[in-house]
Amino acid sequence: MRILLVDDDEHLAELLRTTLTEQHYVVDTAADGQAGWALAESLTYDLILLDVMLPKLDGISFCRQLRAQGKQVPVLLLTARDTSNDKVMGLDAGADDYLVKPLCLQELAARMRALLRRGSVVTASVLEWGRLRLDPSSCEVTYDRAPLRLTPKEYALLELFLRNNQRVYSRSAILDQLWSLDDDPPGEDTVKTHIKGLRQRLKAVGAADLVETVYGLGYRLNQSYAQTPAQSSTPALAAPDDQRQHQTQAAVAKIWQRAQGKVLDRIAVLEQAAQALQMNQLDSALHDQALQEAHKLAGSLGTFGADEGSQLARQIETLLQAKGALKKAQLTDLLALIARLRASVDSVPSQPLEPSSETTVEALTTPAKMQPPSEPCQVTEASIFAIDDDPLILTVLQTVLEPWGFQVTPLDDPQRFWEILPTVAPDLVILDIEMPKIDGIKLCSTLRNNTRWGWVPVLFLTAKTDAATLHQIFEAGADDYVGKPIVAPELVARICNRLKRTRRLRHESSSP
Repeated sequence: MRILLVDDDEHLAELLRTTLTEQHYVVDTAADGQAGWALAESLTYDLILLDVMLPKLDGISFCRQLRAQGKQVPVLLLTARDTSNDKVMGLDAGADDYLVKPLCLQELAARMRALLRRGSVVTASVLEWGRLRLDPSSCEVTYDRAPLRLTPKEYALLELFLRNNQRVYSRSAILDQLWSLDDDPPGEDTVKTHIKGLRQRLKAVGAADLVETVYGLGYRLNQSYAQTPAQSSTPALAAPDDQRQHQTQAAVAKIWQRAQGKVLDRIAVLEQAAQALQMNQLDSALHDQALQEAHKLAGSLGTFGADEGSQLARQIETLLQAKGALKKAQLTDLLALIARLRASVDSVPSQPLEPSSETTVEALTTPAKMQPPSEPCQVTEASIFAIDDDPLILTVLQTVLEPWGFQVTPLDDPQRFWEILPTVAPDLVILDIEMPKIDGIKLCSTLRNNTRWGWVPVLFLTAKTDAATLHQIFEAGADDYVGKPIVAPELVARICNRLKRTRRLRHESSSP
């Protein structure tokens, strides 16, 4: 697959090009926005990695220009700016995702795979043609379950044919697709040599005629092998208005009034667990309950302006996760953190906040401080299935998303997911990671392998945003994630972006 990397950091660009080439990508590089734009206009790319702060043409303008011309190539922004407004600005400009520098190469690879999965008419993460199976996430190839050991160029050839299984490729077209502009291209005889090598390896496992020659034109997959693309209906579109934003703001503020009692009950469980620890009488049931309550508080408090409370709850969760008995100093810290947590919650206003208040509730519901989206979020009658064991988070999701035209079905019991899924028939699924009895990552992986529902985009809503966790969710087949506490403009922008892309791709895959 061909990648365009536009970044003016010479050393970072060299590192990324080397790393991605080792992962069987063909990478073209540009050191400024104008040079990158020239490449994007003249060649077809499967993905663009785009720095935001570029000379001559910045990344946001590049992306807007790209979308204004109707080009739908997936774009992953690379940025050192980590504020919600910067993220939303990039998404509104038409980017599909962003990654904050300094980059984690594992997370970059996982995000690229997620975008490339959705960036082609092939909706499944594994490419198949008859009994041939290629898994881009692991670069493993099998035929009738027998492994194929391919060279990097043989692998790239096979992936090219599988992703474009109806197309005939001439030798010159293969050179254009599989050799970077940064390298000296070989002659056409080199293509012939690689085709011969690929055929020999396929022949060794019983698939000698899988790659056929179309005389006078080039090469393609043998059409006698079967492949059935998934097809389904797509969501319709329409736009929200300012009045809905204000209604949402007022509604979220009122939720906090109802939620304070539940939040204080959760803190009481933490206090009870801490007292039991002091007396060395903490049983496993109370420990598990306290751990769950701390995790839920970490994910929800910041949504209502209690950012300090979210941070304190996260520290409490970390202490409770420690194996073995807490030392005296750790127990002292735990008691102090819980006391500070109660004080921080008590300090959050109990009355609905005024629209002018500089609080997270305003940031949650009103994108007024941001530039208007380059394209309005035109999504209506889109069904969203939200699964989270915290009813408070589900209430916030409904309150935030429904005024924008989404139909949200909440579920706080993940064990009922498969029972309710056919009734909801969602256009997008929102999943929490840590839930009792059923893990969100495992649920996502199972969904991806389901022949009927595997195409549905999945967005994770999680308080855990470390590199290892993000690698896990993307490996499971997630399309995106949003960290808790919820920031509505970012959440809405990501959902709109994903639904529009899924609708377009499924329309293309069903077109004759």
